[in-house]
Amino acid sequence: MGLLYRWNAQQVLNSEQIKQLCQSTKLSAPVIQLLLQRGLDTPAKIKQFLNPNLSQLHDPYLLHDMSSAVRRINQAITQHEKMIIYGDYDADGITSTVILKTAIEQLGGQVDYYLPDRFTDGYGPNLSRYQKLGAAGYQLIITVDNGVSGMAALSWARDQGIDVVVTDHHKLPPQLPPAVAIVHPQYPQTAYPCPDLCGAGVAFKVATALLQRIPVELLDLAAIGTIADVVDLVDENRVLVAGGLQQIQQHPRLGIKQLAQKAHLQIANFSEEDIGFQIAPRLNALGRLDQAAKGVELLASTDESTTHALAQEIDHINQKRKQLCQEVYEQALVMANAQIQTGAKFLVIFDPNWHQGILGIVAGRILQQTKRPTLVLTQNAQGQAVGSGRSESNLDLYATLAPWKEKFLAFGGHAQACGLTMEVSAVADLQIQVNQLPNVQQLKITQFPRQSYDLALDIAQINLDLYQQLRQLAPFGHANAQPVLRITGFQTSRVQYLGKKAHTHLKINLWHQQQCLEAIGFNLGSQLPVIQKLGLNAVYGTLLINHWHNRPRLQVNLSDVEILQQQQVALIQHQRFRDWRNFAEIEFNQYPDNLIFFHQKNLRQFQKKYPQSKCYWSQQLPKALTSGMLVDRPANLTEFLTICRQFQWDQLDLSFRTQYPQYYQLQLSKDQTQECLKYFWAHHDLTENDLPAIAAYLGLTDLEIRVLLNMFVELKFIKINQGVLQRPLVVNKVPFSQSSTYRQLQLLKEVQTRLIESKFTDLVQWIVQSSK
Repeated sequence: MGLLYRWNAQQVLNSEQIKQLCQSTKLSAPVIQLLLQRGLDTPAKIKQFLNPNLSQLHDPYLLHDMSSAVRRINQAITQHEKMIIYGDYDADGITSTVILKTAIEQLGGQVDYYLPDRFTDGYGPNLSRYQKLGAAGYQLIITVDNGVSGMAALSWARDQGIDVVVTDHHKLPPQLPPAVAIVHPQYPQTAYPCPDLCGAGVAFKVATALLQRIPVELLDLAAIGTIADVVDLVDENRVLVAGGLQQIQQHPRLGIKQLAQKAHLQIANFSEEDIGFQIAPRLNALGRLDQAAKGVELLASTDESTTHALAQEIDHINQKRKQLCQEVYEQALVMANAQIQTGAKFLVIFDPNWHQGILGIVAGRILQQTKRPTLVLTQNAQGQAVGSGRSESNLDLYATLAPWKEKFLAFGGHAQACGLTMEVSAVADLQIQVNQLPNVQQLKITQFPRQSYDLALDIAQINLDLYQQLRQLAPFGHANAQPVLRITGFQTSRVQYLGKKAHTHLKINLWHQQQCLEAIGFNLGSQLPVIQKLGLNAVYGTLLINHWHNRPRLQVNLSDVEILQQQQVALIQHQRFRDWRNFAEIEFNQYPDNLIFFHQKNLRQFQKKYPQSKCYWSQQLPKALTSGMLVDRPANLTEFLTICRQFQWDQLDLSFRTQYPQYYQLQLSKDQTQECLKYFWAHHDLTENDLPAIAAYLGLTDLEIRVLLNMFVELKFIKINQGVLQRPLVVNKVPFSQSSTYRQLQLLKEVQTRLIESKFTDLVQWIVQSSK
């Protein structure tokens, strides 16, 4: 079990079926396993899924009212009517607006656009705003990513003789508004093959019908909207995203290129993750803190100076958004914990000074942290309480709050998310009353929700080849999530905060032999003390490539960590050893006193560099030490165990640093040793200067051949006379083990095997047993 979730493996699959599909598709077993988990169980289905292309896009005229929408827009273009696109303030709404604006302009039309203000207009058609558009003389309004819920505004427009074409994908109300056309993938009594299109996806289909071709140049925008709106990434959505990523990589529009530079992204390796974690949040930040219209201007502009300035401004707004989110989250979490202490299972958190634009993000983070449905509110300019709610699948948020619908000034949403406006004076009563509801009182707060992982792998299996295999299933997204891996088998780990200032994020380095795998846990910094205390057994997460500073590096995006089993925890707690063996750098100037050295030479060198530290030679330790660090490596295990037995350690850190690891790693076989000796005996007049050439011939390193020569001299198999290697006239038969060099190497090898290469849990167990 992890610290955050109770993990289960995906269902066990038929091994024979996996084997057969591997043979018929030439794909690896892990990839086939993942495909089967996604319901792709035939070679034909697998081929279509792994090769998304534009031929898989559906006829746009299969969408309801597409003919009517195209006819009315073309009429406005040919008759030079005044028309406007009415969008939305999120990334989907921004990209939808640019898609339709571009298509109409390519046909020679003139079209304006308006993206509503989150705080003054709200979501969807706003009657007051429609009235202003009517007064401005607009004859046609085209909605993108909204419209089906705008009964009042559209009814007014009809009565004024203003036509409205609705293109939307949101949940359809019982009564649809009067419009010239409603283009919607889930329209009643229709069966569009891909009902989960986002707003940008619907706009792209309208653009396709208008232009009478697939507008490849607009795929990038459709991809951004699709990823940002978290719709199911299957069928046509998968094709749009795959094609859009290719378009960005090969022909990036200026606005995306400028945003990518601000986010330190490489266009050549641009992925769906870059959209989801970097591009979409920056576009969404506009609607939260500023004006979303700047996003349209950025993505539609072909002027480099304009896009550069806008990208810089948007990046600044996004940084402000992140800072505000963190500040409000920390304040809200304190208030949430106070309510939890009173027994609340539904959190209603209010502060009049919070920014309205980030309440939904904060509610989501509080939900994640507390596992409780959360409503976060602030006070708007009209003195009303306005907020956003988030819930998990164990409680329908919309249905729970619906009884108060008549008392709310505004209310909307669905099972897991909602928004509302109410009187400030009623907030405290809502918090009390909602917690008295039977379904809330019966709510089981699952401290460890269930999650599934896709593959269980040893760290030795994690490499770039595996990453490339998994990427065959990309693009990833909702309904085609990145494979979650359970990774074990690492010999040791290092856990620390990501960055030196904040303790928000977590960084874990996992070591296996010479391999180091980095894992990053965003917003998991609070788990660091637990992991350091109890030890790490496994990590859960997804694989990605970090291209920071143009250096591709495999990385794990952490979802959770699993601590050691209880018997292992008890063992480590008993002696309180800590593993510092694979730390690349240790800030010794900040480390506590009691640094212990096995070698006096190392001690003297260290004291010159860190004169303020309190250092000891292992042969002259003060009495009653209870804590310290073993900085360098012992010459043998006996020296090490003497230190362990000598004191009752409350804490002993094991570093084992050395400038000469090669001496501990020497692996000289008996055959190599004998072959080298025979070579020396068979060749006369060899000198010490010939050793590098001899080593190369025998496939040895310079160190290995010098060590072997020392052994041979000690055993009197070879003598050196003025630099010339000679075979003695009489050679006694003596085993190699009689050489002091040989014996010393064996001791160093034991140190390497036991203290350096072993798993830390195994090392601690050996120390405890050997110290009894």
